[in-house]
Formats: sequence, C-alpha cells, structure tokens
Amino acid sequence: MRGIFLDGCVTGLDYRTQTYSGQLDARGYFEYEDGESILFSIGGFVIGSCPAKEWITPLDFVAESVGRHLTVSHYQVVNIARFLISLGKVDESVRAAVNTVRYDIQFVQETESFEKDPVITGLFEGLGKTLVSAAAAKNIVRRCANGIRKERDVKIPVADGGYVLADVYRPLKDGKYPVVMCMGVFGKEFINGFVENEAEEVYRQEVEDRFYDDYANVETKHMLQEVFFGRMGPCFGSAMPVPNTDPEEKADAPAGPPPCLVPVSEAFEQPCAMDWVPYGYVVINIEERGTGKNTNVDLFRQFGASNAKDYCDAIEWAANQPWSTGKIGLFGASYYAMTQYLAAQRKPEGLTAMIPIMGDYDSYRDYIYSGGGLFNRADNMDPCREPQPYNFMKKAMDEPFWNEETYGPEGEYMSSCDISAIDLPIFPCVEPDASLHAKGSSEAYINSPSKNKKLMILNGCGIHFWMYQPQYLNKFRAFFDYWLKGTDNGIMDEPAVDLQMRTGEGSYYWRHESDWPVPGTKYVRFYLNAAGNAAGLSQTTPENESSVTYNGDVYHKVSGRVPGATFISAPLEEDMELAGYIKAGLFVASTTTDMEIHMKIRVLDENDREVIYPARTSMERGLPLGFGALKVSHRQQDEKRTRYELPVYKHTKEAWAPLTPGEVVYCEIGSFPTTGVIRKGWKIRLDIDPAGSRWVDYNEAGYRRGALNTIYTGGERASFVQLPVLPSEK
Repeated sequence: MRGIFLDGCVTGLDYRTQTYSGQLDARGYFEYEDGESILFSIGGFVIGSCPAKEWITPLDFVAESVGRHLTVSHYQVVNIARFLISLGKVDESVRAAVNTVRYDIQFVQETESFEKDPVITGLFEGLGKTLVSAAAAKNIVRRCANGIRKERDVKIPVADGGYVLADVYRPLKDGKYPVVMCMGVFGKEFINGFVENEAEEVYRQEVEDRFYDDYANVETKHMLQEVFFGRMGPCFGSAMPVPNTDPEEKADAPAGPPPCLVPVSEAFEQPCAMDWVPYGYVVINIEERGTGKNTNVDLFRQFGASNAKDYCDAIEWAANQPWSTGKIGLFGASYYAMTQYLAAQRKPEGLTAMIPIMGDYDSYRDYIYSGGGLFNRADNMDPCREPQPYNFMKKAMDEPFWNEETYGPEGEYMSSCDISAIDLPIFPCVEPDASLHAKGSSEAYINSPSKNKKLMILNGCGIHFWMYQPQYLNKFRAFFDYWLKGTDNGIMDEPAVDLQMRTGEGSYYWRHESDWPVPGTKYVRFYLNAAGNAAGLSQTTPENESSVTYNGDVYHKVSGRVPGATFISAPLEEDMELAGYIKAGLFVASTTTDMEIHMKIRVLDENDREVIYPARTSMERGLPLGFGALKVSHRQQDEKRTRYELPVYKHTKEAWAPLTPGEVVYCEIGSFPTTGVIRKGWKIRLDIDPAGSRWVDYNEAGYRRGALNTIYTGGERASFVQLPVLPSEK
C-alpha cells in the first residue's frame, strides 16, 4: 500500500515499517502494509512513529494532539512541522548536518523557545534555509489532517494562449474525483483577496491559523475584519450609492463606517476546501484575468463574454485532468453565481450540475437597471487593484437602454445568460431579505428548462454566512453527490422547493412545495383609496375616484425613507401566508416627464409597530416585507415574458415612453420575491415613494426639479396592490 507524509512538501525523509524501508519519494510517498507501524527519521535522528495509514502528519507522532483533544497547536506538533517543512528536501547534505546535532535537537519545548534555540538556528543557518512561521506550518498540517493537498497559482490555459490562475485543492488519497469549482474577481487567498509580497503572506498565514485556532477571541475577529475589508472594502465601498442630491442640500449620510461582519469560512462566496475535499471532491477557485497576479486590467471584462469563455476553458481543463472523473459542478454565491450562468449557457465539456446561490443572469433587468434607470447599488464595483480605464459601469451609463449587442449573451462587459440554454441540473437559492440577486435567482429557477431543478428560499443573515452552515452544505453536497457521483440518496425524490416562511424578528417555519411559484397560489388584490382622512387598502374597489399628490422634487438618501404616499389596511381577519411576487398596478401622473415609483409593503402589528421580517443579524435589516421599483418611462411590458404575478419590461429605446406633464398612465411594478406570514389583527401598509435608498438613478435631476407626483385610486382608475397568498397545507 502507498501513503503520503503531509502533502508531499517533505521528501527524502527516511522511513521504515516491518516490511518496507526507504525514503519519501519526490511526491512524499511511502510504502506500507495494512496493520504495520512506521518510523520516520533523518539518518539516526528519529522524528516519530505511528500506525501506518494513507496519510500521516506530525499530529500522529504526539499522543496529546490526537483523540478528543486533537489540535495542530500542540508545541511538539508545531516544532516538528516547522522543522521538516523548512528542510523540504532531505538530501545527503541535510542528513549529515542533522546527524551532527541529532542529540541536541529538542522538539519538546515552547515554539518561541524552539525558534530561538541555538541548535536550531545554527543548523538552518548552516544549511542556508529559513524556518517557516509557526502559522504557515500549522495551516499545512491542518489541511493535511483533513486529507487536503493544496496547489497554489496553477496556470490554467485558455484558448487565446493566456491563462487564468487557480488554487487547486485535491484529496491526499490518489484517485479520480468530481470537481467543484468557481471563477470570479475577489481573489483566492484565505478569505479571498490577493497576496502581493512576503509580509502580506506572513500576515495572511497568521490570520488563517487564528481563524481556526482562536476564532472566539476579539483580537482574532479584528484581524479577520482587517483582512476581509482590506480587500473587499474598496469593491463594496465604491458600490454603495452615491446619490444625486439637491445642489442646495447636503446628502444625509450615516456617521462612521458600516458595521463590520466577521467571516465564518475561509472562503467568501466560493467553495471552501474544508467543506468539500474531505467528502471526495476536488475544489478549484479561479481568479479572472486582469485581477490578482494576472495584473493586466485591459484583459478584464466584468461579466463579459470573454470571461465566460475563459471559464469554459477552465471547466474543460478540469474535466480532462488525471485526477478528475470528468464531472464538474459549479458552486458559488453572488458574483460567483452570476459567472456560472454565463459559462453554463455555452455548455462546456464536463459541466454536469450547478448551484448558483443568489446570483442574477439578466444583466440589465436584475443588477444594472433594476426597474429601468434605477441603478442597483452594486453596479459601480471595480474589483481590480488598479482602476479600470473603462468598466462596465461606464458602459452601462453609455447604454441606458437594453440592446442585444451590449446586454445579450455576447456582451463585452455585462452579458446576460440565455436561460433557455440552462437545461442541466440546477439548484438556485434565494434570500428574500436582499435587495440584490433575489429576483434573478428566482427567475432562473422559473425560466430554466431543466427537468432536474431544486430551489431553496431562506431568510438569513447574509448569503456569505448561511451558505456555509452545515444544514445547507449537507443539502448542497447531497445534490452534487447525486449528479456528480451517482449516489442514490433520494434528494431528487424530495419536494423541489424548500420554502422558509418568515414570521417576524427572524423567526420562521418551513414549507416544502412541488414547484415555484407555489401551485395553487391565490393572488389577492387590495385596492388603494385616497379618499377620506386616511388613505386605505381594502379588497373592495372604491366606487369614486380620488387621488393623492406628493412632492417628487426629492432625492435619494443613503438610508431612511424618502416619503411619498402611504395606504394602510384594516386589521386582517385571519392569518395570511405570502410567498412569491407582490405586484402593484397604479394609475399615476407627474408634472414632469418622468417619475420613479418605489413600492414597499410593510406590516404593522396590533400596536401599530412595524413587523421586521429579516433576521436580527441580517445585513438588510431595514428591508420591508416586499419591495420593487420602476421608472415610469420604462413601463411598457414584454408580453411574451410577463406573467400574471410579475411584469417584465422591454427597456428598449423604442419602448421608452416619457410622460406628458399631467397625463395619467397605468403602470405595473413588480417586487423581489418574498415570504412572510401576516397574522390576524395585523395591518398591511403600502408605501409609494419618489426615491429610495436601495436604487440610485444617476440621471434623476432631469425630471425631479419642481415635480409633483400623483397616484389615482378608485372608479375607472382603481389602483391596487396584489399579494401572493399560499393555499393552506393539507
């Protein structure tokens, strides 16, 4: 039988079993028979012994580090690991030098003492080698103890002669394995990001070790925040809205930085090797060209066709490696979900299944012009370390209307996926308390022609956290086990849709449904009534027409509401379970040539306090139960794509319809998908606002000055809001 010591980073080490003896080969392998023990040494200097098995680390030499107290931080484990990893290749010169001082080498001492021990410092100075840091050695031992080998900065060739850089994590045990992979822009180092110099490498190794060894420590959390926001802050910091404001007014802005969140995985939005490799998968995390060490930003085309082709080349490369079964699964969230769609539509060899967690496939409608002219808050992200001379945000500003060349599958900077081409097994996930990606993920499930698809809709504290929780990882692994390994685990016999029903303040219960939208959903309309002292909502159409007018000469805020008109229902007479899309049908007019409509459904409890549906720890804590937005000049719908519950707009220049001041027009506003339970005695509140904090129209000054906006209700202009009410469970 053949085993490996660490991950092959140490070679030439002497070993002896009851049957075999020799030296670790160039890949760190040794020979043994089942049931034997093995001893490792450098000449006459014994390193340690243990039962022979498929992979061995210094953990196996120290009794105190195994069993119920297994830890790579034991001083003897750390000292042995640093010693051997620093030697690397044990040749005759190393063997002779070690044997000269073999009686004086002492591993049983504190790590700080060990690295200052004159015997150790003298040995390594004489060999011209440097002792690796304790953190770096521990990280290697930790991976190897979990059966993981890491290959860093692997150059994966692409069709035009270039390459993309990847970190490849494989099982230590030889064999052929299915591959879980992703490609994106946030780097591939620990908690993502890029390492540019030796000092950064040393610090990053320390943070990785602290993450696993001392996560609860406050100082550790600060280190994790520093690393994470040091890389991600410039991306997402620039992605927050930079609203246009009245020149005579200053923008309202919150004081201080946003709340710091601590990563819960060594990966951000990517597959984590610890979650997959021990379960019999290869993990490949890839940086797109123009990012990281592949520094030519002119090669970078965010969400462009060229990036998608690179991804396809990488998928086909992985499918044809000797350690691969040829079956590839794509996994990742947000950016790393969106790139999946763009590659999958091209049907690369080997691609078998995909799990896109909270990602959009329609660039114009879902993450650039959400509602037409309303830029989503992530659109001005620039992930390159050096600013791009021309990026997709600038391209979007130059192309404000949908067109095939810019926004179609072959778009240079922000191509969309042809979802009709995604017929392989797919498992999207939707988070209803998010103002980005939720609608795109829901629509991917609905519009994909795949006959083998699942959907999970869940409330959480942010995809970057719950996607690494065991209960969801187990579901994801079961999906890939079925499609990539052929494991008959019954997952495809379960209901297709796992639906988390939000009940307020982060509480919930589950429904399991056969499809989405849920079959049997009843779409209940509440009609707006502007008459009387208080605007209301009821399921009866008001006989008489009335209207409410509000100030449209207001601008986006970074946070908080920009108020317009509000309509409130009477207390409900029975509980109402909602899941799906909310839609408003409104008759509107403005004194100028355009207007924004920000629709928000909120719920008031029996004390008229708002019911908060997102989790207490959600990054989107302030979001209402349902929300959506429309720029009214983009109201013309695509009749082939629009469904009863969700309007889909054309957004072309030909369909653009500016308002005539004072003209009354009808428009429909769709929401992001949602779930929620409204209890008996609670009230529904509909806010129609002229501006918001989640979308920023960068051309808003052209139609806001002096604007008054009007909502008409009742009679022939019966405006309404439509709620998706679930059938009772049998």
